[in-house]
Amino acid sequence: MADVKPASVFGSPLNIAHLLTNPPPPLDFVLPGLIAGSVGTLIGPGGVGKTMLELQVAVLMATGLGHCDPIFGTAAFEGLSTTPQKVVLVAAEESINVLWQRLHAIVQSLNQRDVLPDDVSWAEFLQRLEQNLLLYPVAGARRANLLTPDLAPSEDAHAFAALSQGVRLVIVDPLRQLHLEDENHSAPMSALMSIFKQIAQKSGAAVLVAHHSSRAAGLQGYGDSADAGRGSTALKDDARWQTNLVPPTREVLDAHGVPANQASAHVVLVDAKNNYGAKRAPVLLRRTLGGVLVPVFPVSTPRASAYKKPGLFKKAVV
Repeated sequence: MADVKPASVFGSPLNIAHLLTNPPPPLDFVLPGLIAGSVGTLIGPGGVGKTMLELQVAVLMATGLGHCDPIFGTAAFEGLSTTPQKVVLVAAEESINVLWQRLHAIVQSLNQRDVLPDDVSWAEFLQRLEQNLLLYPVAGARRANLLTPDLAPSEDAHAFAALSQGVRLVIVDPLRQLHLEDENHSAPMSALMSIFKQIAQKSGAAVLVAHHSSRAAGLQGYGDSADAGRGSTALKDDARWQTNLVPPTREVLDAHGVPANQASAHVVLVDAKNNYGAKRAPVLLRRTLGGVLVPVFPVSTPRASAYKKPGLFKKAVV
């Protein structure tokens, strides 16, 4: 009986002739800088607004209105799909009541800022949200653990992978609640990121993982860098895109005409790592009623054109 060679983990080499005689497909961006089938991270200190930002992004993606609310910058969603997309958000720190309040606050803010275009009725907006936003509040439940003791994918990891099928964006908040390992050790953190990468590649979804920044990043002033995340550098190295939420500097506040005594009401969204494009300019965000983050534009930027488009109008929340 002839020996059967096992399939190589490396597969077959690419056909170079095919690659060079055919135009490459465009990169499929789910968020500005984050492509489908890849893993990104959102880094920031506790209480800075990561969960609120994630929920706002989830609402915009689920309703197809990402291009209407410039929380990533005025031109960030140009060329991205405006079709409503399914989004999964696994919220492991906030209770149902807190998420409930924040969802109401986000919808009220979109209404008050005239974000919905004329061709999207209020009923259609709510229908899109109901159909496409899959919100899993797991705070207080049995703690999920995506790793077995030998660092292989666990049953929880397979259940998480099942949630990702047919989904455009998967958001995990926070990383700490999905494992029991020491985050300073590279082996378990690399294994954990490998699980996220496998899920992203097999499902085609983008996976966005929220993670806390280190205390040193805040004390030593590098909270806006790719090294700001707590624990092993494997978390930074294995992510293809990283965006950070940080307190604003005096220079940023001055550029936006914000008085120093209002600094605590603002945060800055910064591209710390972007493997697939140029880094975006930092975006100053103001915490408004209910904690909703609203972009503040530099004093030289025409605000009316940045916020509104012809035909936008206010709709009553029912």
